[in-house]
Amino acid sequence: MVSAKLSFVIIEYNCLENIYVCVDSILSACKKIPCEIVISSNSVYSQEKQALLQEAMPHIKWVFNKNNKGFASGMNAGIVNTSGEIIVLLNPDLEIAHGSMQKAVDYLMAHQSVGLMGPRVVDQKGNIQDSCRKFMTLKELFLRVYIRIFHGKDVLIAPEFDYTSIQTVDWVIGAFIMVKRNALEQVGLLDPNYFLYVEDMDWCKRFWNHGFQVMYYPLLEVVYKADRKSISVLISKKLFNKHTFYHLKSYLRFLLKNKFKVAQKSQNSINKMESDTNYVKA
Repeated sequence: MVSAKLSFVIIEYNCLENIYVCVDSILSACKKIPCEIVISSNSVYSQEKQALLQEAMPHIKWVFNKNNKGFASGMNAGIVNTSGEIIVLLNPDLEIAHGSMQKAVDYLMAHQSVGLMGPRVVDQKGNIQDSCRKFMTLKELFLRVYIRIFHGKDVLIAPEFDYTSIQTVDWVIGAFIMVKRNALEQVGLLDPNYFLYVEDMDWCKRFWNHGFQVMYYPLLEVVYKADRKSISVLISKKLFNKHTFYHLKSYLRFLLKNKFKVAQKSQNSINKMESDTNYVKA
């Protein structure tokens, strides 16, 4: 067992009802692990509301941002107020389910080459979500959009991917990410130029570029209640909404930033860690 302090950073934007549940799940999962919880709020609450929140949750470190500059900027504001050896970024509409935070901590600290890690993600019905993916080319992006519009498919689970095995992946979604501080200090914070979406893929790409592995770790499971705003209207009504445009704009920025060089870093995302595949299939 590795002794390491965890710093949880939760982004908050007018969703206090989710915050209380999320915080309770963290405290339940970390009963024997020293941890701190930082909530970075983009809601621009009044001074009176801020005081009430701090009084209601005195064990939480609140960061009240003066304006909403987006997900990456809000997360960065929380990260710089942490002190743990491992920083965990998570969305408020997420709960840590069965699985062991301690095992995840031990694994991350024991593998020097791993800088960033994501868990197995399921929805409220227990269905596996596509939480780890390959870097997409522009052609693959348009194919993904086409499938969602004309075939009405939402979550695109990769049929060849083994969601029960610990393995390297190109990138993991930002709903729940564990990062080593010493790796973060080399890679840097999230790119604040992404207002919403793709900042997680960009970050993982930068970890790979700095020589760190990005790992999928299914021994830890989280329940994610995401509403997937960027594609819900796209699928149901064949229309683009503002979230869809945020998503496409961010991905095009990612391609331009990387000069369209987005080759896979993780050996086709199926580089299994055979010695650690003691996960029991659901």
